[in-house]
Parts: sequence; C-alpha cells; structure tokens
Amino acid sequence: MAEKTPETPRVVPRNLGGVLVFLARYPWRVAACVGLLMAIIAIDLTLPQILGDAITQLRWHSEWGAEVDPMVYVQVFGALILVRTGVAWILGPARNRLVQQTLADIRTSLYDSLQRLAFRYHDRSNTGELVSRSTADVSRLQNFFFACLFLSFDIFVSLIGTVLLIFQVSSLMGLVTLGTMIPTIALIVFFAGKLQPKWRKVHDLHGAMITVIQENIAGVRVVKAFSKESEEVGKFERKREAFMRTMTETVNYWAARVPIAQFIFGWTLPLVLWIGGRQVISGEVQIGDLAKVVFYLMAIGHRVGMIGQFTNILQNASASAERILEIIDEPRTIRSGRLTLPPGPGAVRFEQVEFSYGEGKVALEDVSFDAEPGNRYAVVGPTGSGKTTLVNMIPRFYDVSKGRVLVDGVDVRELSLGNLRRVVSVIFQETFLFSATVAENIAYGKPEADRSVIEECARSAQADEFIRELEKGYDTVIGERGVTLSGGQKQRIAIARAFLMDPRILILDDATSSVDSQTERLIQEAMWRLSAGRTTFIIAHRYSTVQHADQILVMRGGRIVEQGTNDELTARGGFYCELFGPQLEENAERRARSQR
Repeated sequence: MAEKTPETPRVVPRNLGGVLVFLARYPWRVAACVGLLMAIIAIDLTLPQILGDAITQLRWHSEWGAEVDPMVYVQVFGALILVRTGVAWILGPARNRLVQQTLADIRTSLYDSLQRLAFRYHDRSNTGELVSRSTADVSRLQNFFFACLFLSFDIFVSLIGTVLLIFQVSSLMGLVTLGTMIPTIALIVFFAGKLQPKWRKVHDLHGAMITVIQENIAGVRVVKAFSKESEEVGKFERKREAFMRTMTETVNYWAARVPIAQFIFGWTLPLVLWIGGRQVISGEVQIGDLAKVVFYLMAIGHRVGMIGQFTNILQNASASAERILEIIDEPRTIRSGRLTLPPGPGAVRFEQVEFSYGEGKVALEDVSFDAEPGNRYAVVGPTGSGKTTLVNMIPRFYDVSKGRVLVDGVDVRELSLGNLRRVVSVIFQETFLFSATVAENIAYGKPEADRSVIEECARSAQADEFIRELEKGYDTVIGERGVTLSGGQKQRIAIARAFLMDPRILILDDATSSVDSQTERLIQEAMWRLSAGRTTFIIAHRYSTVQHADQILVMRGGRIVEQGTNDELTARGGFYCELFGPQLEENAERRARSQR
C-alpha cells in the first residue's frame, strides 16, 4: 500500500467571519430578525418626521391661524410607538433563540473537535487553556452576537437613512453632518484596528491564569503534601497581576481614544444650529425641519457612541473567535478509514514501522515483528525506548511515519476508528475514572450492558469484593478521577471495563507499576485471566510481570534489539539481562532457597 501523505490544512478565516458561518445555518431566522429590526429602524426614522411636521403646523397656527389638530399627530405618534413595541416584543425572543442556538452549535463543534483531535494536539496543549477557550471565549462571542450582530445593521442602516433625510432638508446641513461623522468613524475604526492584538494578549493571559487554577485543583494533594499553598497562591497572584495589568492597559487605551474621536462629532450640533438657524430666519428651511435635523443628529450621536462600544466588543470577540477557531479548524491528522475489521483472531503485524513526534528525534525506527493471535507479548526497555509509542500505533493514537501496522491483515489506517478501537482495549498506567457510579465506569464502553454482566466482569477482574464493601456497592459514586479509590482498586475497575468490551487485542501499559506486591498479585491474576485467548501486549518494568510472556520484545532507542522467550533471552546474556540483572539474581536466589 502506498504511503499516505498528510492532508493539506484547510485555509479558513480565523476571525468573526469564521463564527458567522454558524449563524448562516439559520438563514430564515436571520432574515426574520433582520426584517423585524428594519421595521423598528423605519419607525425610528419616521418619528422625527411627525414631530417636525407637528412643530411646523403649530407655528403656522400660531402665526397665521392655520387649522391644525394636534391630536392627529399624537395618535399617529402613539400608534407607531405601540407598533414599535409590538415588533420589539417579537424580535427579542426570536433573536435570543437564534443567538443561543448558534452559541450551542459553536460549543458542540468545539467539543467535537476536542474529542476528535489526535493525541499530538493534546500532547502540546494544556487543560487550563482549553477550558478557557471552551468557556470564557465562547461567552465573549455571546456578547458579540447579542450586542453587536443586529446592532451593526441598526447602525449602518440608521446612519445612511438619517443622513439622507438630513440632506433632504438641507444639503448644507447634510454636508456638515458628513464632514464631522466620517472623520469620527474613521478615527474609531483606526483605533479599533490596534485593539484586537491587545485583546488577544488579554485572553491568552486569562488562559494562563486558568491553567494555574486547573493544575492546582488537579494536584491539590501534592501541593498540600509539600506545604506549597503559599507558593501556589503567589504563582496565581503573579498570573492575575499580569492579566489585570494587560486588561487595564487595553481598556484604558480604548477609553482614552474614543472621546478624542467623538470630540470631532461634538461640533456637529452647534454648526447645524448656526447654519440651520440662519436658514430658518431667511425662510429657506421651516422651523420643524430644523427640529427634525436636531432629532436626527441626536440619534446619530447616540449611534456614534454605539460604534465605540461596538468596535470594542467586536475586537474583543474577534480575539476570542480566533482562539476558538484555532481548535475547530485544527487539521485532523488521524482520519477514520471506511473498512470494518473482518472476524479474526487478533493477529498484529508491524512492517518496517518508523515514527517521530516531530521534534527531530525518531521514536520508532525500522520496527518489524509478527504477533501471533492469542499470545502474550511483553514489551520491555529503558525509559524513552519507545515501548508505549509502539503499542500506541495499534489503536492509531498516532499514525506511523513510514511502514504499516496491520490487524488481521488489514492496515489500521483503512479501518473505521470506532471499529478498530472497539476491538483494542487499553489499560493505561494512570487509570482515569469518571465522576459516576462504579457500574457506569465499568460499562463506559457499553452503557447498555446488564448489571449481571457488569458484576461478572468485576468478579473476573478481582474487583467485586471491594466494590460490594463500598457504601452503595456498584451504585457508589466515586470521586473525580476516582480519587476515593486506591491505585490497585482503580486498575481492577479498568480491567473490568476491558473485560466488558471483550476485546480482540489487549494492551496493558505498566498496569502494576505503582501498587504493593499483594495488589500486584491480584491485578496480575485478573490481567492473566483477561488476556487468555487474546493477543496481548504488556508493558512492564518488573521481571515478575514479563517472565511468563509467550514472547518478549526488548526495545532500545526506538528499535527492537532482542526478541524471544524469557529462557531464550536469559541464556543469551544480552541487553535483556542488563535490564533485569538484579531482579534475575533475586529470582535465582529465591528458586535456590525453595529447592533446599
């Protein structure tokens, strides 16, 4: 099979344009909300017309006795206010539902990406930063959608409509309005262009602060064991001070510059009153029309102020959108194949496999071997020799750089990831349990499993006895990450979880490294029972764990340097004996004593 080349990353907009794609999923809802908003804007532009005409009619009545019925203007004005209220009453909930649904889609896409990204991504990321992006950054997008999405239509349409209506009254007053409004908006946009990088730095510092909190909570027992509470508080305060200092600088930057821009527009009303007053005196403009312009200028001033708020939230949200889209649009290097693994005994074959984590150091080099179905293979070697990397190739936690890994004759890259990982069970060195009941943790891979099957798997894993001694037995809710259980108990629950999956291939990653000898014996019995008839890979540093394996793979520097049974490797006196020298001597002495 030809080597697969990495996919070319998609070129996507990592800004607000990228998150607006989610809004585009609901075109009819957006159109309805925009239509309702346009109706409100039309009413807002009409109200000054009514007031201005009423003022003109009242002046004519006062000066010349012209007939006028003020109640007509009151009724029309009141009716428009009622209509506006009704439209706003419909728009509010409709807009809220649209925004919340869009945010829900963003959260779902973000969480889906976090679940599907390869181990490589999580290797270089920290949990606190990902939590910050998934919570705080999404909340900032909520502010954008609520405060700015429809506000941008309001500002754009209202400003154009208002200026045109002012020009309709007086070209000179219209030119004055444009002459002050355009430089004001241009300055605000100029200042805003320098704001987004500042907000990005603020959000990155917020993520660093959240990371300190997350690490402290996760490692609270270590912190207390070493009496480092004060140092941890100091670390958090330093991160907080850096965050607050940058936040203050960013807010002050904006707060100091917006008034400078708005100062220019502040001259509009005095100039219009001066020019318009002269036109009223000369009879070129009616007093009511001047009143209309004044009302429109007040509306423009309000919206120019809204532009300042809008651009600040816009740049803040743009920085958050960039951070969110970096996750959503991260190229997925591990792509699921389409084939389903046919029935088979669980044969595994490595063909000249090479792998590198990308730092220039080769983790696996020219690894080739055949794992016969149903046999137990111990993988041993010094730290950093590539043991865990090797077994991670089987369930495709990483993809090979060269060569192939086959399960029952099929390249794992051609298999559906879900199908492949259902036939390969991994028991990690550090067992992770969820904040759920014991039964739910055991049935994590098959939540539909009957209680009797769950309990049978627990008995096979030597876990049933201690589970029944818990407060509520199998219905006991264990603490986060299983902290209410001992290491050996967690490992046995993990083994029960693997029993329930009935895997074709089993990987045991140093599962007895941190338990006492009695617990090790119980775990080894459970593992040996679980591995019966399954192709099993056992990573271990203890001679007692590997000596009974059918085959032992000895690794060094990413290569398999020796392979054979325990007796064969011991007889050779090679690197295997160097690894387990003291343990081999101890075992020989134990045998000698037992024979006396």
